Amino acid sequence: MLQTEVKPAPYLNDPQVAIQLSNSPHKIFIGGRGVGKTTIIAEEIIKYYVAMPRGKISLNGLTYFHIRTKSLPPIIDHFERRGLYRGIHYFIGHKAPKKHNWPEPYAPPLDYTNCIHFINGFVVEFNSFDRPEMARSGSYDGMIFDECTRLKKSAIDADVLPANRGNRDRFGHLRFHHGTLFLGTMPLTPDGDWVFDYIDLANKFPSRYCYLEASALKNRRILGDMYFRDLKRVLPKIIYDLEVLNIRRIQNTNGFYPLLKSTVHGYIDSYEYSFIDEAENLSKCTTFDCRADKDCIGIEPLYISFDFGTTQNCMIVAQWSRSLNEFRIIRNFFVENQSLSVLVQLFIDHYKPKQNRYVYLYGGSDGNRRNDAASRDSYFDDVRQQLTNDGWEVQLRAELYEAHHMDKYQFWYKFLSGEYPSLPSFLINMNNAMETFFSMDNAPILPQEFKKDKSSERKKDQPRWKATDLSDAVDNLFYWLLSPLVGDQHPTNEMILLPGR
Repeated sequence: MLQTEVKPAPYLNDPQVAIQLSNSPHKIFIGGRGVGKTTIIAEEIIKYYVAMPRGKISLNGLTYFHIRTKSLPPIIDHFERRGLYRGIHYFIGHKAPKKHNWPEPYAPPLDYTNCIHFINGFVVEFNSFDRPEMARSGSYDGMIFDECTRLKKSAIDADVLPANRGNRDRFGHLRFHHGTLFLGTMPLTPDGDWVFDYIDLANKFPSRYCYLEASALKNRRILGDMYFRDLKRVLPKIIYDLEVLNIRRIQNTNGFYPLLKSTVHGYIDSYEYSFIDEAENLSKCTTFDCRADKDCIGIEPLYISFDFGTTQNCMIVAQWSRSLNEFRIIRNFFVENQSLSVLVQLFIDHYKPKQNRYVYLYGGSDGNRRNDAASRDSYFDDVRQQLTNDGWEVQLRAELYEAHHMDKYQFWYKFLSGEYPSLPSFLINMNNAMETFFSMDNAPILPQEFKKDKSSERKKDQPRWKATDLSDAVDNLFYWLLSPLVGDQHPTNEMILLPGR
């Protein structure tokens, strides 16, 4: 039969062979980045495909988008290495055309949009963990979980695993029928530590459970030595150890912005004394607007970013000088136990004389929540309306979701290093945004998980500006705006043109 004519795998590394040779129906593999976890997924799918015509398994991941764009490409590549070709042996995203007259699974999906349909009627159905309840109505002969340490264990147990059922009369003779395969990297937070429970299960019931860990070094033959040299050079040690060498995290007291230094990223030459002297002589005033700010470029737009709260609201103001290749935080504002409108008015009053009245608006995803229970408008709506009423042109740039703490940490490590010409220099006004520097400089990492420690926001015995709120406002702007400019690239001496506004 055509569907069983599969070529031998051209090469499998030791961990991949160990998983293949294991007779345990329930397997979990925690491996470093690049060790070949997607090859293991492809091999598992092929195993089911050959042994279970008209069977159906689920491939579970973070989102449908992640499965289709991150997991599938290397799986498709490995299928080709094994002699299985798209459009000949399987179709993705739809059922095979009627002219092929291919059979369907015994329990066929009603919608093939998130499925792989094979020539013998076998199907792989994708399940997304942003909608885990969708698996409740399914019936599967096996399950694969990609990025398992980032999946919610409660959703796995309550929504997904109960659907691993049915067809015992057809495939019950196979030891791996209704098996599970979990694959992931070392957990970054305690939420993923449930995977280590499988160690005890594997020790007590080795015929049922297999647990394996491996560093990416086990795939050195495929990756090459340069892969490890490059990653070791550009990644922070804590990330390299976790995600490449597969070393379990230990208590970490490092700061969330470890490369931040006042001598490198701070400046104090920020006052336009000619204006200040003249204003003082004329009116004896002691408070000044943006005309007294030497670092405020009148013809350039402003970037503002918020951190919203019920008892506090804060914002930073920044400008991107492309001629100097600098992105500066030039001022911050914050209020406690006052409304958001009070904070915005502080900004309006200070920048009323500004020549260019164009502003890019950033903030956390919580800015899309209603400002209060009686209003239909969100925080962002209220900010935009108040600024528009004062003559500002506002462009909302905020994202609708929160970035992972590890992603932000890696970005800041690269950004603050100053080694990426694609990124502008980062600077903070130590006079008018000193509180922002303090907030960033005193933001630690939680001892037992890779997250910014935000416990300072709950302290009642210190001013709120000493907490991490302002650092969150910084993240909401710089990460979303600049992280696409660096991606996974390495430091280079080649200049890269920055995109226009």
